[in-house]
Amino acid sequence: MDPASGDLGEMRAFLEVARRQSFSAAAKALGLTSSSVSKQVARLEERLRAKLLKRTTRRVSLTEAGHLYAERADRILSDVEEAQRAVAELDGTPRGTLRISAPTVLGTIRVAPAVLACRARYPELRIDLDLTDRLVDLVAERVDVAVRLAAAISPASLVARRLADDLRVLCASPRYLRRHGTPRRLEDLADHDCITLNMDPVARWTLVGPEGERVIPVSGTFRTSDTMTLRDAAVAGLGLANLPDYLVQEHLESGALRRVLPAYGASKRASFAVYAAPARAAVRVFVEELARVMKAPGAAGAAGAARSDADEESSSRQGRQEEKTPRHQAAKPPRTR
Repeated sequence: MDPASGDLGEMRAFLEVARRQSFSAAAKALGLTSSSVSKQVARLEERLRAKLLKRTTRRVSLTEAGHLYAERADRILSDVEEAQRAVAELDGTPRGTLRISAPTVLGTIRVAPAVLACRARYPELRIDLDLTDRLVDLVAERVDVAVRLAAAISPASLVARRLADDLRVLCASPRYLRRHGTPRRLEDLADHDCITLNMDPVARWTLVGPEGERVIPVSGTFRTSDTMTLRDAAVAGLGLANLPDYLVQEHLESGALRRVLPAYGASKRASFAVYAAPARAAVRVFVEELARVMKAPGAAGAAGAARSDADEESSSRQGRQEEKTPRHQAAKPPRTR
């Protein structure tokens, strides 16, 4: 539902401001200007003869009356939207607004194609895709489907459909492997420049292999908060990387990256589609399309894994001959721990 005027429009504008504690953020979510949202809230306060929001230069918060109104308005708006969806989909045709939340990288590469396919197939369907790495509250934020990466999900009142395993790839560019050799054991990672995410103060890779889960401390000269930048750094030859399979599939197939230690490609996590039951038509068709996309061929270069050992050994030998330097003497950039 997308009320544009009247009581419901003002109600929705107020609720968005209350949730996001910001007029500008609420305006962005609603596709309106900040001044338009401010006017709608002002009209609502005038009609109710009550101040609902406390405004400061830094934030917006609810008054006592605002809390009271928000609690009841949220239920009213949810009921109205549910009633409209139920009537609209009586013939089984997906239509109306479908709100989807997904992690940034997974959403860009895997969820977005499913969204575009659904939009093309069902022209009456309006889709709002939010790519964010924070954990969204489906009920409070009116999200219809959330895609999540987790070891397990046990929602009390939601459906969690498992889509695909979270497969990992340890990889590096041929250039890096020629210069520094190919790790053959997990212990060899200590001698390599490892590109890592900078979320944690100490870099560790959790790897699942024949002996189960192993947590390996790693170090390197480049860290980043962005997974795609991390992938690009690996392609550029800056070091070894531990990346999702879907992010490096094309690079493995083209030879821009080569897989190392292929036995350590599993993960205890999986991707899930989380949504409320009973699912309306729009949710059902999207989740089915998403499951199809997630299970499509592209499991992190099965071919890349098969050829990795031979290719990397050949590259390592070639690199050692070119540089006329034994592997243990190869020049390495300084590393920070």
